[in-house]
Amino acid sequence: MTVAFLAIVFFALIIIGAPIAVALGGAAVVSSLIFSPIPTGIVGQKLLTNLEHFTLMAVPFFFLAAALMENGGLVKRLVDLARALLGHFKAGLGMATVLTCIFFAAISGSSPATVAAVGNILYPALLKEGYSKRFSIGAICTSGSIGILLPPSIPLILYGFVTETSIPKLFLAGIVPGVIYGALLLLTARFLAVREGVQVRERAAVGDMGRAIRVSFPALLLPIVIIVGIYGFPGFDLFGMQFSGGAIFTPTEAALVAIALAVVIGMLIYRELKIRDVFGVVANTVPRVGMIFWVTANALMFGYFITKIGVPSQLAQFVLDAGLSPVEFLLCVNVLLVVVGFFLEGVPTILIFAPLLEPAARSLGIDPVHFAIIMVVNIELGLITPPVGMNLFVASSISGMSVLNVFRAALPWIFATITALMLVTFVPQISLYLPALMK
Repeated sequence: MTVAFLAIVFFALIIIGAPIAVALGGAAVVSSLIFSPIPTGIVGQKLLTNLEHFTLMAVPFFFLAAALMENGGLVKRLVDLARALLGHFKAGLGMATVLTCIFFAAISGSSPATVAAVGNILYPALLKEGYSKRFSIGAICTSGSIGILLPPSIPLILYGFVTETSIPKLFLAGIVPGVIYGALLLLTARFLAVREGVQVRERAAVGDMGRAIRVSFPALLLPIVIIVGIYGFPGFDLFGMQFSGGAIFTPTEAALVAIALAVVIGMLIYRELKIRDVFGVVANTVPRVGMIFWVTANALMFGYFITKIGVPSQLAQFVLDAGLSPVEFLLCVNVLLVVVGFFLEGVPTILIFAPLLEPAARSLGIDPVHFAIIMVVNIELGLITPPVGMNLFVASSISGMSVLNVFRAALPWIFATITALMLVTFVPQISLYLPALMK
């Protein structure tokens, strides 16, 4: 009865146009007032304490680091490097678009940010090179989705937070699937470019290629510092002195390091970032962060309520009683998350369904790290499907095309996403190989 009432209130609020955060928090509070599983006095306390976690601070800091990179000239250098490496291939600039998204994703952790940063530079360049609008915006919209799979990934940070799963392990788990997904997108770019009839560029001279690598090195150094800092390095001896290995900083501290490096590189090396620009970047980032934190606070309240009334444990028991195999369960989860992706963004999807589904997956022996990657790839699919796919809206604002036309342009590329989802779902070692190496 309680669950049915909760669902009715939630969907009623959605239907009348309430924001997702209000629907989540409102459904939990109204249900609590009527059925009293949560004392009224602690509702406000829960909203506040839901956000008082050190791990969550990584989210706004990585958003800010991505914005500083975009304004500091780092994205432009990554684009130049990708063009130097792949520009002479058929579909060279299309493939360079995918590679640039991979480079930027390894720092930003956000798919919409990747689409915006890379798209504003490469969309006009692709059109100038002779690519069609359809190819250009489809490549940017879909390739940008890789931003939440490669570390540092905002959804993986949130998944680790709500399920108490190791975030360093989750970051490692996203690397191999991310590389495979990137390779599938590169193959898609090559295949689709056959119909474009674009002239092939000459191979970049060795000197030009070396110059592109040298100039982009500070930008490439940023993700390396983050990865090494989070996972550490093996111990070694030097001139009789012993240096113990190990992690240098936490993911949250890594986000602060990323901000500091983005400012230093943008101001002192590339000299495209001014002090006044930093204030503007912060001002533009704050509303996005506020929105995510508001959704997070209400989604965690919703999750606390459904946990209090025993929904996750009941679902886990139902899965066991139904006799579903792990494969059958994962197929059902994929279908559910694809449908959910039509209506919910990535953040609420993680915050609502991870606490609900992860106990059921664990009861079937599915590794929570593997399950996290499956959820994230499903969210990537949701980012490029209407009606609420964020990448579609960002790509629409860049190109001036309607959201529906952007989706049509992305359709051939979506097959790469679906293929990646199937591989990640049915070959667990793709996600688990690197985490298994952690001590």
